[in-house]
Amino acid sequence: MIIACYARKSNDKKSDSIENQLTTIEKYILQQKDLSGADIVRFVDDGVSGMNIERDNFQALLAKIREREIDVVVVKDLSRLGRNYLDVVKLTESIFPFMKVRLIAVSDGYDSKSNSDLPMDLTVTLKAILNEFYLTQTAEKSRNSFAHRIRNGAFYGSIAFGYELSHERKPIIDEKKADIVRDVFNLCLEGKTTLDIARILNERGIRTNRDNQWQSSAIRLMLTNSQYIGVKKALTTVKDIKTKQRRPSKESEIYINDSAFPPIIECEIFNRVQEILPEKKKQHVPEKHIMARKLYCAYCKKTLRRNKNFSCQNSSLTGAQPCFRGTLKHDILYPTVLRKVKIYIGGEVNSAKRSYSSFSDKQKFEDELTKLKEKRAEIYENFLYELTTEEQFQKQKVTINGKIEKLYGKLENWRKQQAIYTKLNNEERPIDILKRLYNANELTKEHMQFVKIINVYSADNFDIILHDDSPLSVLCRNISIYEEV
Repeated sequence: MIIACYARKSNDKKSDSIENQLTTIEKYILQQKDLSGADIVRFVDDGVSGMNIERDNFQALLAKIREREIDVVVVKDLSRLGRNYLDVVKLTESIFPFMKVRLIAVSDGYDSKSNSDLPMDLTVTLKAILNEFYLTQTAEKSRNSFAHRIRNGAFYGSIAFGYELSHERKPIIDEKKADIVRDVFNLCLEGKTTLDIARILNERGIRTNRDNQWQSSAIRLMLTNSQYIGVKKALTTVKDIKTKQRRPSKESEIYINDSAFPPIIECEIFNRVQEILPEKKKQHVPEKHIMARKLYCAYCKKTLRRNKNFSCQNSSLTGAQPCFRGTLKHDILYPTVLRKVKIYIGGEVNSAKRSYSSFSDKQKFEDELTKLKEKRAEIYENFLYELTTEEQFQKQKVTINGKIEKLYGKLENWRKQQAIYTKLNNEERPIDILKRLYNANELTKEHMQFVKIINVYSADNFDIILHDDSPLSVLCRNISIYEEV
């Protein structure tokens, strides 16, 4: 049996510290006879909000559950799982039961084993709703406090190129950079395009505030930034606490101060630039191709530009020469990637041999493991009280550790077998998916989930880097194997 202890906190309250949570959990485990002798693994998300389940270590826990490597999950209370009521209900009523994982919330007195046929009781349900309400109210207060400080003159965020912050965190002009800003506006008035201006600045060796090369988009942002005439706009968007998406603020919520910055550009020049600056073209966002966020120039680290084939887009962004000439052809790249992915998943397909393995086998392995651990403790005790010699102790220790290691291997194989032969919502098992992809003749988005990154050095030289995990682990991480209740 493997028990996962999960702890999470999003603030600095000592009473709710990670250490206190883990102490409470582990003390509870020690007091339960049916949990004694189990292996314990810990998953911790420190300083992370509970409003959604997209937390690094919580996702790592779910990945282990998908692979049948966790039997019991213990938390201090249900709010550690999350403060979104729907998320908590989905976990307790759908995901954990489907994966046959026992859930214990110590402080809430909740144990899915004793409530396996019943939904969460009313008290626990109400607490989940109140947790969500509490976090929403706290976020609203924080937002109002933040807005109040901004309206009183506090400065937050990054400072525009041409300014710096004084010791009192007030924006003041950086004269050296301000001259560059004035040059940019003058070059625009002379008829230079944003790409022309970016190229000129890069040729002069001038870098952005983040020490990057200038791009056409950064020049456009500078030319349209009203901070350069002293105007400050803030609170223009509001972040939804659940979805994390931003929406435009209502007009009454937006803060505008016409004299928040010492001006670098005269209003007349700024307005003339707005008149001659071409309207920003509405970008046509094509459907994401299967190489999206995978294919990078090895030199400038930018994603490759896609037409029919792929090329370095450094020239179109900065005005400099592309890092490599020519294009990486689609009909060379795709078959090469497909061959490498098929080799990668082929090992998993060939090693996955179906043999009968029931839950009673798992229980047998665990019972044997418990007996061996007890025997190992006895060996250590005999040596401690000098009932055996050091030579005998070392020999016995090597023998029993070997047996324990072998049993761990059997348990790991059992879990892997259960995971790879679990039927999914679409009637496919992971082994079926891997076989289908292995036998495919065309590269698809499903194949690309096994590819971490492709670094391109030239039109005919590229390096395909696959994920370090096994194909099964990658697959379970990227597919939903839960049935909705």
